[in-house]
Amino acid sequence: MSTKSKANKRFDYMKEEYTQWEAAYKDLQTYINPTRGRFGDIPNKGKLINHQVLLDSHATQAQRILASGMLSGMTSPSRPWFRLNLSDITLNNLPGVREWLDELQNRMNQVLNKSNIYSSLYNCYEEIGQFGTMCMSVVEDFEDVIRTQNFTCGEYYLAKDSKGHINSFARIENWTVGELVGEFGIENVSPTVKGYFESDKVDEWVKVRHLIEPNDSRIKEKQDFQNMPFRSLYWEEGRDEFLAKRGFKRFPILAARWETVTTDMIYGYSSGWHALGNIKQLQKTVEDKMLAQQKLHSPPMQKDATVEGFINLLPNGISTSTGNIPNVGLRPAYQINPNLESFLEMINSLHEAIDRDFFVNLFLMLMNIDKTNMTATEIAERQQERIMMMGPILHRLQEELLDPLVELVFGIMLDNGLVPEPPEEIGGMELKVQYISILAQAQRAIGVTQIERVVGFAANVVPVDPSIIDNINLDETMREIADMEGTPKKIIRMQEEVDAIREERAKQQQMAQMAEMANSAADTAKKLADAKTGDANVLSGITGT
Repeated sequence: MSTKSKANKRFDYMKEEYTQWEAAYKDLQTYINPTRGRFGDIPNKGKLINHQVLLDSHATQAQRILASGMLSGMTSPSRPWFRLNLSDITLNNLPGVREWLDELQNRMNQVLNKSNIYSSLYNCYEEIGQFGTMCMSVVEDFEDVIRTQNFTCGEYYLAKDSKGHINSFARIENWTVGELVGEFGIENVSPTVKGYFESDKVDEWVKVRHLIEPNDSRIKEKQDFQNMPFRSLYWEEGRDEFLAKRGFKRFPILAARWETVTTDMIYGYSSGWHALGNIKQLQKTVEDKMLAQQKLHSPPMQKDATVEGFINLLPNGISTSTGNIPNVGLRPAYQINPNLESFLEMINSLHEAIDRDFFVNLFLMLMNIDKTNMTATEIAERQQERIMMMGPILHRLQEELLDPLVELVFGIMLDNGLVPEPPEEIGGMELKVQYISILAQAQRAIGVTQIERVVGFAANVVPVDPSIIDNINLDETMREIADMEGTPKKIIRMQEEVDAIREERAKQQQMAQMAEMANSAADTAKKLADAKTGDANVLSGITGT
């Protein structure tokens, strides 16, 4: 098991890596959203916003629209955003299998909806949009199955493995004396904390170091907490003993980056980084406009020796002058005639540039999709460029946020017996997650548009050459579009069912044709039988009688 000196060394190394980013993070905090980020602040203390710097809050609004749009577009609590399938797609629609997958998906959605996951996700989306990195924990909860906690920039440190995946988490936590004793027991706290507790100073703050990392010293045959794949260590700063040594079966931290330049990067860049230059320019432009307005309405004044006492610049104020010569006494030092319209044009231009960096138009459309009844295909048509630009970002978020989240929830449910018994034929089969959120569908809908163009072209050529339609497999086209649009699997029949329906329809059509031919033959025979054979007629002409 890790010693405290080894744990402290790892902790300090991770903190040192983070320190290289802190100056940039403070800049992002100042100019985008000052309520985000914690850099040595005391917890539960309100932070003053420097409105001499943050004169225009447009960037703050853009960041919040991005967060709300990502919540609505990627992980909406009001609509399904993922679907469970098997790695072998031929088994997905077998009798009993699809029902099991749907039941498992429903139970997972119930667990997610009962927890606080969606409020944490919103906070994380604000964090990643502003700073480029987000972090939250997902742990088992006795009442709600899972419980999440989101962290803000500056209060945690990360480390990665050789593949670039985040696998270690460190944090300086602030606990009250009462919380510390309640969580770890009075026998495990330091004498100082114990003295505070016995003196009823339960609200005093205590700094605690927390480290979660791969447990390289575990004994795999043992199943206790200290031999889990990941160890979780707590200790008070400056103390030689651990408060607790715990563990996790799975890494409980979800740490995602908006984008990274290399796989060696631990922290990421984001829209906030890209927009920062325009944001600073916006604040300076607004400041200049306010200064011009102030000089226009309250210009600097000058006086000569004829003015007695002080100048009174208040409304209806009186300044006394003894001079009789015109244009002496009190007058403006200079007059300006600022073009305020040019300031407004510049400000609006900077607003639009910031909106582009934060994908505001796309996310506003996603947020209003329920009101406008707009489909994912329509969104893709109107915001195709933005969706394509977000492609790499969404892929990374699926890999670093959504995939681990679904795996963690499934693992915790499995540990607690909340996963329904699977059918025998899929025993040991790997589950595959398909994301069907509005944003994921909009990405795939770009492909739907391409398919529609090809099929439409073929339809236009049919009057000239009907054989052109032979080039298109309409069954596979239908399935491909349904998959891209996120259509529930149970709505689309399997190919075997479609073939059986068509075969039965062909039999019925053949039987109907045979019946029609039989009726026609019987009618003909009746007419021949009723004909007057003694008279010259067609029948007698045919038979020669």
